[in-house]
Amino acid sequence: MNLTYRRFSSQDTDDVYRLLNDTSIRRHLPLASSAGTFSADFVQQWIVQSLSHWQTHGYGTWRIECDGDFIGWGGCQALENEREFVLVVHRQAMGAGVSLIRRVLEHALREFGEGSMVVVLPVSRPKSRLLHRVGFTEQQRVKIHGCDFVQYRHPCLSLDSLV
Repeated sequence: MNLTYRRFSSQDTDDVYRLLNDTSIRRHLPLASSAGTFSADFVQQWIVQSLSHWQTHGYGTWRIECDGDFIGWGGCQALENEREFVLVVHRQAMGAGVSLIRRVLEHALREFGEGSMVVVLPVSRPKSRLLHRVGFTEQQRVKIHGCDFVQYRHPCLSLDSLV
């Protein structure tokens, strides 16, 4: 599994559009439920916001490819005063499980440094054994834009803690 990462560009609109409108993915995106079908304009604005996040915070999310094929995006984003790890991938890539999470986390740690990190999952998702396997613990329930989530935390994520 050869993963490559890069910041988004306007040329990524079609790939992100297809991923966001895949019903098997949307059911894990509660903030998307009120959006109906995502438009190409929405996706273009999302890409602009992703690039703006990089400028503001010095970190962000990447387009992720596996062996040259787009599989989704991941990285870190600001969530209030926290650094949140996110990973959204096509269902075909979900089978890589903990290996994929570790590889994207390793890349994020090399780019952004070690430290505290959170992951926020919708309450509709089953308990995440994968997150526990890399050292995250369930911390609390939180509301984001009226939707319920479970927040997991790793107090000091490092490359050594991912082994």
